[in-house]
Amino acid sequence: MQAAPSPPVMAQQPQNMQPMAAYQPQPKFLEKYGTYSFQRWLMIGVILVVAAAVLNQIPNITGEPSQSDYDDLEKYGEALESYNSLVGTLGALGSIMQSVALGMIGYALIREGYDGNAHHTALRVTVLIGGVLVITNLAANGIDIF
Repeated sequence: MQAAPSPPVMAQQPQNMQPMAAYQPQPKFLEKYGTYSFQRWLMIGVILVVAAAVLNQIPNITGEPSQSDYDDLEKYGEALESYNSLVGTLGALGSIMQSVALGMIGYALIREGYDGNAHHTALRVTVLIGGVLVITNLAANGIDIF
């Protein structure tokens, strides 16, 4: 005896693909973690400035190598070169961090002065000028006329 044949398989109709909408965060998320907050940008900038200042002081913890610690003048030269390289590298990294921090602070000041409707006009103008001065000072550090 043979098994009864199975019923024919019905092909499912393809479903229409709906276009995907752009991601929209929930309103609660935007209220709590919005994309811009003056206080957040200002605090991140201040933290970066302080971190850069601490980073620049790291070579001072150990200090420059002393010639009296080395019997061989060549090894002392290598240690001094290594120390100077560390000072240069950490100084450059600290300078980059300070530039980013000042840029963030300047941006926050300019945006707050431009978009802040809850403040008096004189305060908005003062904050805007302060932000422009911070950004101009940052840009002028790399300019050499002579």
